[in-house]
Amino acid sequence: MNNQKIRIKELICILILLLSFGTNAQELKRKASLGIAMAPMTDSIAIANNAEKGIGIHIPKVWSNSTASNLGMKNGAILTKINGHEINNIRMLISEIENLLADDKISMTYYQDGKSNTKQTKAIARPLEEFDQANIYYNQVDYDGNQLRSILYTPKDVKNPPVVYFLQGYVCETTEFANAPEFTIKKLINDWVLAGFAVYRVEKPGMGDSQCDKGCMDLDFNEEVEGFRQGYLSLQKNPLIDHENIFLFGHSMGGIVAPILANEFKPKGLITYGIIINTWFEYMQEMSRVHGELFSVPFAEIERDVRRSIPFWYDLLMTNKTNLEILENETIRGILEEEGILEDFKAGYFMDRHYTYWQTLNKISLIDTWLAVESNVLAIYGEYDIEALNANHVKTIAAVVNSTHPGKGSYQIIPKADHGFVHFESMEENIASHNSGEYGRRLRDSYHDGVAKSTVKWMNELIKN
Repeated sequence: MNNQKIRIKELICILILLLSFGTNAQELKRKASLGIAMAPMTDSIAIANNAEKGIGIHIPKVWSNSTASNLGMKNGAILTKINGHEINNIRMLISEIENLLADDKISMTYYQDGKSNTKQTKAIARPLEEFDQANIYYNQVDYDGNQLRSILYTPKDVKNPPVVYFLQGYVCETTEFANAPEFTIKKLINDWVLAGFAVYRVEKPGMGDSQCDKGCMDLDFNEEVEGFRQGYLSLQKNPLIDHENIFLFGHSMGGIVAPILANEFKPKGLITYGIIINTWFEYMQEMSRVHGELFSVPFAEIERDVRRSIPFWYDLLMTNKTNLEILENETIRGILEEEGILEDFKAGYFMDRHYTYWQTLNKISLIDTWLAVESNVLAIYGEYDIEALNANHVKTIAAVVNSTHPGKGSYQIIPKADHGFVHFESMEENIASHNSGEYGRRLRDSYHDGVAKSTVKWMNELIKN
């Protein structure tokens, strides 16, 4: 009888915790979705649509039953204005809609079939993710006035499963995939769930439903890490998962966040995919040379471009000058103008992030960070990963971890996989998909399950030991 009373008390405690999570989820209002895929404009697209060159962004896909489709927008449209404000790049679009809530009025101007249209409608709420084999919990992470959307998948009929905390790369995009269930990352999440693992995600500030005074594109790297850190703190309180078996999975730049969190929280293990171990200053030079060769740029041109770019990279990443101080150098100013990014840099942005993001990232000693990691580590490289450049980085990560914690570090190379978990038969096929604009389609129909299989096997072995 006493055991029964104890069990009832345990169930009541769990119920209270679950109810508290549900209450929090209701506080964070559902944001609206335009229901579009976005791509930069080209002169040929502008000409084909009788639109002005250099104005607007290309909309290759419009989802049905969305805000955009309700306005009559179709695949191939050119979006030029939202609520009367010009939209000339993805950053401007994100800034315009990041706080748009369901049922808010929205006006959009777009070119379609050679004609300009301006229409108004009520914004439609973002659809919720679905997966028949999982229970899906939408909650929130609160800290310092920020409210970040969190999403937890738990496999059905599995009590307190081990959990994978998915850490997103550097892009300022939502990690929800209701509009793209065929997307490779969503399929990876599904595979983990089918293998008996819960999967946890936290949106970046300003992304998805998140409500924050400072959005993703204005964060420095340390501020972005803090959002993921707060997500971990919230996950530790969740009664639905096995707290002894938390795994971090850092995709791309998330692979730099992962060891930082691991040094504080000591998870069961951490996995990186498609990441580097040198400084960002070094990476920019290596990337330029490797990408140049992969995309058949003449060697003399590669050498010229790297050498003339080094002073800019140095000022940006090594001296910590402000963007305006850097632009006092007329040579650098001319290079950025020639590359078409001068105005963005004037506004404080480089490579779709605030310039301070790259400066704070470059200050981190990745070698020292990995030397301190006590958790088990699996560093993975996809054979045809263009962004991560080569397998040397993951081999070094494993070696560095093992130098201070022997036997803790390991690495794997996944044959025929690329940075976005896409299957390619060759590097040439991958490059061709980028050159032809077909890569987006490959993200939807060429999922590589090698990362799922490799990580599930590795995590299960750790759980058994």
